[in-house]
Amino acid sequence: MNSRMNLLLLLLPLCFGIASSAAIAPDTPSFTASELDDIETTAVLLLKNWSTHPSFDSPAITTEGSAGSSVPLKKTAVPEAFAQSTMCLDGSPFYFYIREGDPTKVALFLQGGGLCIERKDCEHRATTSQGSSEDWEEELYEENNILSQDPSNPLRNYTHVFMRYCSGDTWTGTNTLESGPGRFSLYFSGHNQVAAALSHLQTSLDFGSSPDSHFFLSGASAGGIGTNNNCDFVASTLGPLVSVKCSPQAGLFFPSNTTALWQSRMGISSLTTNQIASIYLSRMFAASLDVSCAAAASRNGDPQSYCWEGSYLTPHISTPTLVAQNFWDQLQIDNILCLQDNLDRAKCTKEFLSDFKAHTVGQLTSLSASQPLGLFLPSCFTHTGNLCLFNNGGDEGPTVVGGTTYLDSVRAFVEEGELTSKVDECEGEGGDEEYVPCNQVCDMHCG
Repeated sequence: MNSRMNLLLLLLPLCFGIASSAAIAPDTPSFTASELDDIETTAVLLLKNWSTHPSFDSPAITTEGSAGSSVPLKKTAVPEAFAQSTMCLDGSPFYFYIREGDPTKVALFLQGGGLCIERKDCEHRATTSQGSSEDWEEELYEENNILSQDPSNPLRNYTHVFMRYCSGDTWTGTNTLESGPGRFSLYFSGHNQVAAALSHLQTSLDFGSSPDSHFFLSGASAGGIGTNNNCDFVASTLGPLVSVKCSPQAGLFFPSNTTALWQSRMGISSLTTNQIASIYLSRMFAASLDVSCAAAASRNGDPQSYCWEGSYLTPHISTPTLVAQNFWDQLQIDNILCLQDNLDRAKCTKEFLSDFKAHTVGQLTSLSASQPLGLFLPSCFTHTGNLCLFNNGGDEGPTVVGGTTYLDSVRAFVEEGELTSKVDECEGEGGDEEYVPCNQVCDMHCG
């Protein structure tokens, strides 16, 4: 039996044999070390270029604000009770950045920045500001997105919380000092960091005690994944007095039923890219899983680890959510799903690109008809570059879909509680919009 077939047989039991609690990711199944090495090899081969995408510095954070941003976000220690459970990758202490505003309203943003995939990139990340807090500045500004002080931002008067990303785990990890470091002797504590921020707001600002309290959770890329994974957790933690709204930006990893082209050509087709990523990453991060999703997975006979990824998780998010997602997510297409084809000087086929769009739009539009889900879906070939409230770095205006910007959609969501559904209907060259990105403005400056 050849090595590919061996690997295929090893992957099949993962679809059916993993069990877990609803709190953290599934336990490692009973495989030999050699078998687990083969499984890891497949996931790393599929995902490793996800760890080096240039958009990982998005959104832009600066130590000097513009003329309209006079109040910085200030570095703040986590509550003492959380100090041992919220470490950055290297074990250094985690901090969040806060600008106090209306104490009854909070906007919290989860920074993006890729994720850990294999030992080499994880250990390197732990030596940088994306894995260690040792060199973090005392004050920061973030001017392009939901924490902007721009007068037209509907969230401008909220208390602002910027969550700087140093866990490499898409804000889902649960390692603590007591439990010990995770894979590669590094700490993955992103979910715990979110919990610590909520505790600080509740204890220091008495947030949530007023019956008219509001909380807006958002994040880009890895932060978008974190927004999906923590949305209902935030709502349940803050309680019934707080109106919670979520808006993941480029957080749908991956569209439903996605299989990388080169993966199919290798004969590894029994599992989708979604499933392979979820099994590997949720186990590595000891990821916190959405409770209702995990319960549904168990009822369906699926591994609860599937709840890490967006297409499986989104149908189970009950908190009102505005999804901002490009039809043609450049990171997913270029760096993951078509990477090997690109390296071989081949191109993603028209059929693959058409299917990618169909899976992205089809699932989300279907869900928007049955749950509190709004959509802002541009026909753009980019990742997070156009999914922010303000285009502060260029002459062009923002991306427009159906006469509406993402800022317009957020404003309607925040001020009116209205979830709009805007799906690009522009036409591509020669009228072909099935695989040709066709929005006129995709080159914004979100970071």
